[in-house]
Amino acid sequence: MEEFKLWKDWRFPSNDYGQIFGIADSGVETFKGTPMKSLAREICQNSIDAGVDNQPVKVEFQTFQIKKDEVPHFDQLMDAFHRAEEFWSVQHSQKAVKFFKNAQKAGKKEYIRCLRISDFHTSGLTGSDQDYNSPWCNLTKSTGASDKSGTAGGSFGIGKFAPFACSDFRTVFYSTVDKDGIKAYQGVARLTSFKKDDGTVTQGTGFYGLEKNMPVKDQIFLDPRFMRPDGMSGTDIYILGFDPDEDWVTQMVVSVLDGFLYAVFSGRLIVRIEGIEISKDHLPKLMEQYKDKFKEHADEYYQVLCADKKNCPEHQLDVDGLGTAHLKILISPGLWHRVALVRGTGMKIMDRGYISNIIPFAGIMYIEGDDLNTFLRSLENPQHTKWETDRADDKKKAIKITKKLYGFIRSCFNEQKKEGGGAPLDPAVGQYLAAEDEGKQENREETLTDVIREVTLTPRTVRSSADSGASSENPDTGVKAGENDPKGNETSTGLPGEGSGRGSGNGNNIGGGGSNEGPGAGTHPVDHKQKIVYIRPSKKRAVCKSRKTGEYQIFYTPAVSATNGYLEVFIAAESGDYSTDAVSASLSDGTPLKVEQNRITGLTFEAGKPLKINLKLDFGGDYCSMEVKGYGHTV
Repeated sequence: MEEFKLWKDWRFPSNDYGQIFGIADSGVETFKGTPMKSLAREICQNSIDAGVDNQPVKVEFQTFQIKKDEVPHFDQLMDAFHRAEEFWSVQHSQKAVKFFKNAQKAGKKEYIRCLRISDFHTSGLTGSDQDYNSPWCNLTKSTGASDKSGTAGGSFGIGKFAPFACSDFRTVFYSTVDKDGIKAYQGVARLTSFKKDDGTVTQGTGFYGLEKNMPVKDQIFLDPRFMRPDGMSGTDIYILGFDPDEDWVTQMVVSVLDGFLYAVFSGRLIVRIEGIEISKDHLPKLMEQYKDKFKEHADEYYQVLCADKKNCPEHQLDVDGLGTAHLKILISPGLWHRVALVRGTGMKIMDRGYISNIIPFAGIMYIEGDDLNTFLRSLENPQHTKWETDRADDKKKAIKITKKLYGFIRSCFNEQKKEGGGAPLDPAVGQYLAAEDEGKQENREETLTDVIREVTLTPRTVRSSADSGASSENPDTGVKAGENDPKGNETSTGLPGEGSGRGSGNGNNIGGGGSNEGPGAGTHPVDHKQKIVYIRPSKKRAVCKSRKTGEYQIFYTPAVSATNGYLEVFIAAESGDYSTDAVSASLSDGTPLKVEQNRITGLTFEAGKPLKINLKLDFGGDYCSMEVKGYGHTV
């Protein structure tokens, strides 16, 4: 063993006059947009896949500082950065040059910040003593390769690049003790091609280890505060040059809860991030602490998991003998109209919508069965966020199974909606219709009449196609943009050419004094009224918070700014919009607003800034589809 230690080194294999590898590595670039979210998702997925002994898989993320001299042969890495910078300066690649300049700058500091990722109760990385076709080789040396099968989460072999996207040096050390007690560690630097002393050009990826780029048969502990317990199999990953955003911990906690809520809730996964424990026992506290941070509504899905069977019964579907789909749907105010689709690993794949935009609900569908999970896994995109039937070898089968699953969700929702007393609506068009009593629908008849009535044509101003956000005409009052609003505040502007008396501009006679308006202000400026305009929203949404009490929340993002504004609310029905009185209204921070019948007044619109308003209508006991229109004043 001593003989091999002499040969520990960073080695960058030659490309043998073949392909040149640049800085835009497709694997690394895949995760650059959302590095923290991707890191949490890929690591947790890989660890769950490697779970053993039916014990909860534990994953730990912990930062630490290390002197650069304690990184194995760090001087060789710095030399590689320098050579790569020179190589790509000749190639005129500013992106590569910038990266290697930054890497050298970071490498001159006395201490280097690192992130340690450790998992426990897993099989570790097996096959470290094999040259090819092993989990160890696929992780450290392969590209586009994965030996995962069955219900395992990954299948494309690109998740391994997520840690490199979080490294200022694109350098990672792997250390493992596998289930058979075999130990190994190796460093991997995914850089670019560069020229060595002998004139050869490298492939770009370098390896720290023994001859023939074999791993060292031992563990490495770069974190001075960490030692893997004896007999505890698992893997440690060390990311060198870890320099994330300040809120990286929050990003990772939210990512774990959004992506692996089912696994955590079922007790299969425990994650610790800088001392914050994500486990089933800590979920109530975490949901409250991060409720404003969830982008994929983990807090609402948590309500589904915790709901009682009476309000949230479980439905089951056998899918062609391949497996079973378990579905829970909760209908409750404020939920976001989606169902989370969760595969056997406990990881959420996607959120399914297109069910109902009126009735608030959330649901979780969990797929059980190796054959069904294996098939659905084959439909996933590389990021594991969609099922795409075009990826299937048997496309007809894929379409059949996914339609069956989506149809099952819709039928269970409709059944549960009826049992809960809601009026049945067609989900495809429900967002445009008012909730109406079934009996009234049955009494309607289509009739024709021979009576000829007088038809009056009313000319309307055609709205310009170039809509800047403020309408050319108020759709209700007929006040056009540019006209004074009789109810608007008075403003004395003294615009040029206004007022009686001698202006400075030309009338009928050159030199002024004519009867026509000139460019001068005159001696008696005209008092103007503010102009009222229809405020077009760039986004708007109304969400029911309580069906019984008629409470809603309105989100209205104006396309332009205006003062002295107001919103008018209507109940949308098939034949038109109907006014309904507002009982009370307030801003999201509790500030009360004045209401006049169906109008919420005293608003200020700021372009692009959403207004969030809590509203109580004089319409309770049932869901309704709401229409909201905004108006404001400009000078």
